[in-house]
Amino acid sequence: MEQDHIHAVRITTFLTIGAAFLMGFIDAYTFTELKHVFVSAQTGNMVTFGVKLVTGAPFEGIPNVMSLVGFMGGAFMGEVLLARYKERGLRKYRIFLYVQAVLLLLLAVTQPYLHLSVAVFVLGWLSGYALTTFRKIGSTAVNNGIMTGNARNMMSSLYKLLFEKDPQAKTELLHLGTGIVTFVAGVGAGAFVTSIEPAAVLWAAFAFVMLSISVLFVYRWH
Repeated sequence: MEQDHIHAVRITTFLTIGAAFLMGFIDAYTFTELKHVFVSAQTGNMVTFGVKLVTGAPFEGIPNVMSLVGFMGGAFMGEVLLARYKERGLRKYRIFLYVQAVLLLLLAVTQPYLHLSVAVFVLGWLSGYALTTFRKIGSTAVNNGIMTGNARNMMSSLYKLLFEKDPQAKTELLHLGTGIVTFVAGVGAGAFVTSIEPAAVLWAAFAFVMLSISVLFVYRWH
């Protein structure tokens, strides 16, 4: 039982770090290429839509709303899968990644023909799903796509470390910092790939998820 817990922590940490990188990678692409739409930083979509609404361009904010709706749908489906697959082992993690891989492959293949609102809806769904299913680094809950919560929690941990001498706070600070740094690295990588060939971003994201799946096949649980 204890060994199962150790393996589960290792895998969720690996997948959460991977998801943080992937969400930053895709957010950089959608922001630069899909009319300043975010797929994980939904606060940005709310601000953008609100500005467009009151400045006389409400229809230009529809993609931002579609991303938000997709995000909520993906988060809900993530909760459904978490409740359904409670068994230990690697199978459930592979299933979670299969869903990501299939969606990214479909998006990559059909991207020349997809309407903007459809593309950001699906990417928003994917982001909400990833945020829900992969959300722990070690024993620390980490948001892999929305960094404001992580930054606030980092300052809370820093306070506990400095003034309450809480030894656990140091670990939480490190885990939260890892999530933020990884996300920013993903943004940088996504911006770089987008500047070279925007159409390659979704293919690269698909390849990244397939690599994660491959790791789960070679990882020895026992």
